[in-house]
Amino acid sequence: MFLQEPDRPDVVDLSGGQPDLAPEWNLWMMQALERRGLRGQVFLWTDDNLSNRYFWDYLTGDNIAYMSAFPLYSRVGCFKGFDECSFTFNTGADPTHFESQFDIFQDLLRLGFAMYAYATFTTPTIQDLDHQMKRFVDRLQRIHPNLPLRTIPLKIHPFTATELRSTDLHREATHNQRIAFHVWETELAKRFSAVQLAKPFDEVDLRN
Repeated sequence: MFLQEPDRPDVVDLSGGQPDLAPEWNLWMMQALERRGLRGQVFLWTDDNLSNRYFWDYLTGDNIAYMSAFPLYSRVGCFKGFDECSFTFNTGADPTHFESQFDIFQDLLRLGFAMYAYATFTTPTIQDLDHQMKRFVDRLQRIHPNLPLRTIPLKIHPFTATELRSTDLHREATHNQRIAFHVWETELAKRFSAVQLAKPFDEVDLRN
């Protein structure tokens, strides 16, 4: 179907949810592109919410090596909150899983994948926000000193389907994300120069 598009896009986005609930999907898409002579001609992108390790559980070492070497392939890992409280609010998951996100991201980066990061800042509370955001940026920099420069905060917008279910707490969290974003910007300005902050995300080096 993709090949039949008269003006097909340059990017195929494997999205979700979490594509790695079926980790073979990424592999199969690469193999399908290669069979059709499109290896290195179509940009393949995977959205990863960093919620499981099926990638390692169900793919072989040869599978992973093939994927990490595949041209024009990138993954983005989405950190669902900047601390345990915001993570649990955003996901409904146990707060102990907050730390697992960083481990999964770091392991993917070590395998040689071109990695980007998203972060959601919706939070039910802004108590101790400066400290929690500093801690979040510290944790990103433990993976790589430049990772905050390749991390894109996502602005969460209400829309009809969710607005009908929203509570006062959800509306407050949506408002609080703006405050958290300004604290994020302030924290990055303490650590990086204006030139570094202005660099396009795809030019930020995470290889060394």
